[in-house]
Amino acid sequence: MAFNDFFFSEVDSRKIQALLQRMYEEFQRANGNPGFRLAAGNPERLIQLTEAAALTQVAVDIDKTGKGNLLFFADETTIEYIGDLYGDRGKRLKASYALTTMRYKLSVERPVITPIPKGYRSTPDNKVFFATLKPLEIPAGELYADVEAQCLTPGIEGDGFDIGEIKNMVDLIPFMASVENITPSTGGAEKEDVEPYRERLRMLPESFSVAGPDGAYEFWARTANSGIVDARAWMPELDMQSFADFLSPWGITDSAGFYKALFDYFRTSGTGPGNVDVTVLMKYGELPSDEVMQQVYETLTDKTRRPLTDFVHVIKPTPIEFDVEFEYWIETEHATEVASIIDAVNKATERYISWQKSKLGLDINPDLLHKLLMDTGVKRLDIKKPEFRILKPIEVAQFTGSKNIIYSGLEDV
Repeated sequence: MAFNDFFFSEVDSRKIQALLQRMYEEFQRANGNPGFRLAAGNPERLIQLTEAAALTQVAVDIDKTGKGNLLFFADETTIEYIGDLYGDRGKRLKASYALTTMRYKLSVERPVITPIPKGYRSTPDNKVFFATLKPLEIPAGELYADVEAQCLTPGIEGDGFDIGEIKNMVDLIPFMASVENITPSTGGAEKEDVEPYRERLRMLPESFSVAGPDGAYEFWARTANSGIVDARAWMPELDMQSFADFLSPWGITDSAGFYKALFDYFRTSGTGPGNVDVTVLMKYGELPSDEVMQQVYETLTDKTRRPLTDFVHVIKPTPIEFDVEFEYWIETEHATEVASIIDAVNKATERYISWQKSKLGLDINPDLLHKLLMDTGVKRLDIKKPEFRILKPIEVAQFTGSKNIIYSGLEDV
């Protein structure tokens, strides 16, 4: 049974009204009025229509309440109560703070260390402020050092500042010539949306395992930042040629040196047993910044979550670029609707682009673009780009920004 066909109570007012009428007629017949039928204009019939309307609303509320207890149907008002059943790990993620890396530069090299305390602030516009997350020291004889900084306001307000825009020091430091961000500010996100939260709650039972299944890693990776909408975890394949090259100088032997070297190789190369690769995708199909990847790494390597023998590596998804290019015609009899159809075509294209880059491993599929465009009322399509391409689970489609949509006029059937 499809979920959208499932109801806790009857919500069709016509069926409820028919039930009231049947019950009333049967009551009359059982009480000395054989053959009784309720006429359409009978006052009792009008009363029943009013009662049916009220009962329908009650039934709708019952159905909504029942579905609100199920994760599939839960909405803003109920989903957090479902998450609360799992304790802290089931809580909805709060807004995340934007992150960047700041570079503090001295006016002159100094013979001593220059300390910069944690919490020192800088701003791009005197409205949004960033503060350093840990103490920083510029070594003697050096001109600059870098430190991670976090926006003091949660949400997307701190996102989108390009390199060099956050350059005004709020807390002044002797001998400091300048400060600026050397990475774009990213990672800020509002409170976790309902759909990513629902998906994370579906994965939550995986998190109870302490054996390191991929589902547990993917669940915890999503908790690192409320802007993360997808995650993948896997054990990287061992490069057999590299392994063979590694073995050749050692020979095939059971010596202790061989096993230690083999262990070190697996650990440091990031391949083979004991190594876990994890990648995440941000909202709107954006790739994670280095700062967000560090958040994910710190979340996954917590000793209460990571099996002792696992070596975790957080990597960026592999972007696979795609363009959009197509030509279309509209049927002549819809000539008066051309403007609205053109607008619908543009909106359908944007909807396709948003969908295509919304998830890791989502195949680049022009068939969906074709369907969305045909639903707008166009007569014929010639889609040149994108071409179908199967993506690996760690790949993500990335729109290049190249969009060439050509309306070629009216055409007879």
